[in-house]
Amino acid sequence: MKIKQLKNITNKIRKYTPYDPPQPRNKLLPPTYNIVLSASPKGGGKTYNCIQLLTNYEDSGFISEKGENVLMRTIWVSGGTSRSKQNSILNTLKTLHDDDRIDVEENVDAKLKEIYEDVKLERDEVEVYNVYRKTYEKFMKSKSLSNLTMDELSLLEWKNFVDPKDDPDAPKTPDGELLYHPRMVFLILDDMIGSDGFSSMKRGNFLNRLAVKSRHESEDLVGMNLFFITQSFKAIPAVIRRQSDIFVLLKSASRTQILDAISEEVGSHFSKEELTSYYDNIMKIPYGSLILSIHKKEKDENRVRSGWDNIIERE
Repeated sequence: MKIKQLKNITNKIRKYTPYDPPQPRNKLLPPTYNIVLSASPKGGGKTYNCIQLLTNYEDSGFISEKGENVLMRTIWVSGGTSRSKQNSILNTLKTLHDDDRIDVEENVDAKLKEIYEDVKLERDEVEVYNVYRKTYEKFMKSKSLSNLTMDELSLLEWKNFVDPKDDPDAPKTPDGELLYHPRMVFLILDDMIGSDGFSSMKRGNFLNRLAVKSRHESEDLVGMNLFFITQSFKAIPAVIRRQSDIFVLLKSASRTQILDAISEEVGSHFSKEELTSYYDNIMKIPYGSLILSIHKKEKDENRVRSGWDNIIERE
């Protein structure tokens, strides 16, 4: 094959500033934003596995690209079991407030939209608060009001020159902690198969659109992490499976079907023979889990895990 360079054509692009969402301080954890898909039959350990990851994120904390500390928020949505005694393990999560344990069986689309708008509202309120906070700091350091713009003076007057720490409109966590940065949100969807939220027949399904847009930030979009817990891998709509970048496989009698299905989604990084070898060996471990990451920011050495706390060295 002979390749010839074309004149006056370049593969270069102009400089730009890439956006990077807050990342876990513990760099061994999966990068954000991510979409996790965890599949196994009832009693396979899906919830326990999810709690393990969230606990590690809680212990790690997050840091923005500017070096700011970022708090975490967990929202757990299920079809009626978020407060069941059998799900008492959820009580161990420090970032899951009682108001964010949500049970919904009908009109799931509407509830998810409400949750999304609430996350976006918090983001917007934090941004507005930070504008005032910086304006107030400038005011306190200024020797003359002439150093302030008319817009800055109008904002200060509208706020009655209140100290931002005492601002009654300042965004806070449910525990009263001031928010200087929007929280890193993890939205867990626990066994919602069968609900109208996963309907592939509904035009404009919100959950499908959320999976496509959850990594994006703009005036109308807010980023978040999604974690789908399901008893059936194939029951998850194809658009969500294609958007997922971390797959959690637990022991199942449907070995062949699972390996066939997962190989379609991760084929760009793993051969089916490689997957089969990992799966068969890890499933010999009691409550073992095979975790595969095709996240673009994942370190190559961390793409295959046995549980969240072990990596498999690839040959």
